[in-house]
Amino acid sequence: LKYATPAFIGSWILIIIGFGFGASKGSSQMLGVDFEGGNSYLIDFNQTIADELEAQIDNEEFREKLSTEAGIDEQQIQASLQTDTREQDDGTTMDVKFLRLSFPVDADTDTVKKILPQLQAGAEFKVAQEDKVGPTVSGEITKTAFVAVGLALFGILIYVAFRYEFSFAIAAVIAILHDVLMTGGWFFLTGRELNAPIVAAALTIIGFSINDTIVIFDRIRENLKMGTRGSFADVMNKALNQTLSRTIITSGTTLVSTGALYFFGGPVINDFAFTFLVGVITGTYSSIYIACAIVLWWHKGKRPELSVGIAEANDPVEATT
Repeated sequence: LKYATPAFIGSWILIIIGFGFGASKGSSQMLGVDFEGGNSYLIDFNQTIADELEAQIDNEEFREKLSTEAGIDEQQIQASLQTDTREQDDGTTMDVKFLRLSFPVDADTDTVKKILPQLQAGAEFKVAQEDKVGPTVSGEITKTAFVAVGLALFGILIYVAFRYEFSFAIAAVIAILHDVLMTGGWFFLTGRELNAPIVAAALTIIGFSINDTIVIFDRIRENLKMGTRGSFADVMNKALNQTLSRTIITSGTTLVSTGALYFFGGPVINDFAFTFLVGVITGTYSSIYIACAIVLWWHKGKRPELSVGIAEANDPVEATT
């Protein structure tokens, strides 16, 4: 825990950078059609022009063309390339790119489909998936997402407060908020759009994070009740070392399965897999450097009430009582 302070500060700096980057692009670039409302196309195209198309997307030329031809506000058009891995007939694999295109719900979709082949010669655009969300539905999704996350955090606060004590509950909830915000920061830094599946990923991260935190808190409580000698920081460090192998095995196996989803799951599930992948890493990290650090700081380095009557090794008067 000696690195807890710089780790804590660094984490929140990264969160601010991530959300600041997303905010600088505007809500239309941060939020997908599930929250903003609109149309979303997943488009297959001729892979030989992938590099040229990516360059046009990066320099805003593609959006400018579509805006001019379809009469859509350029700021309301979102275009990006997503990568999928496909298995060929000979058993080898090949990376295939798709175009993700989002635009307002009131735009003429027939016009957009008609214009697409004219935007890039030889692209052979073909809409593989089409989604449409109205403003009423998107508002309901946004409300439900906030309610779901809020209820989950409240339930965890109550559970941990009853099982341990209030300081542990506050630390657990702050650690979870850190995990969700950190994952969101990296999500926006990579230029992704927030959609309903990402809320599901966030709730999954909350469950994973609190599970890892509770395992460590349990071992801290056991060590305190068994009278493990040393300062509160020493007790925490011992608990962290005792649970380290379990943490590595659990997080490692989860990362392997999530990594498989990310690399081979296809573009539809790619954002979800990326979010969960970052969340697993962040959740493991926060259990040590966020949750435990907050409990230690809350009690100012002294043993909590869970260990009343147990002496600290650095208190010679109490130790001889």
